Amino acid sequence: MPGSRALKSIASGLVETFVSRNNDVFGYWGIGQLRNETEDCESRTVELDLLSRETDPKRPVASNLIVRYGGYLSASLARAGFPPSRVIRAKILVEFGSFGDARGPDLFSTLGDPFNCKAVLVGTSGKAFSAVRGGLCRRHDARCEQQSMRPSLQTEHARPA
Repeated sequence: MPGSRALKSIASGLVETFVSRNNDVFGYWGIGQLRNETEDCESRTVELDLLSRETDPKRPVASNLIVRYGGYLSASLARAGFPPSRVIRAKILVEFGSFGDARGPDLFSTLGDPFNCKAVLVGTSGKAFSAVRGGLCRRHDARCEQQSMRPSLQTEHARPA
């Protein structure tokens, strides 16, 4: 039976792929679109519950990410030989406007404002395993961004208006 190292590794994989520029939603960087969505809701934070996979039709970007990363979590647990029933909480938390606990980017950049992303997995023992990553992000603006030409990874949720 895999131990705590597996959960720490899975949390790290979740956060690294989540902040990656390859995290596309409708062809654009997911973090930038998530920032737009949170500002439209007058909130600086987003909490994605990967176990319940409950989605909000008013938040298509967050809903898309919950479904996709819930699947990523399930696949990662299976690859590690870790029974899904041994994880009682799995969340991705994103806070815009602060690096939080994360170290900021190494290079000076003016391309956006700080954000931090944290993946938290809690096992049946109650012990939490987490990974955090910081970065910079501007608001998503399709007029000045190039849309990805990769095959779409979107879920059945409608494209945002």
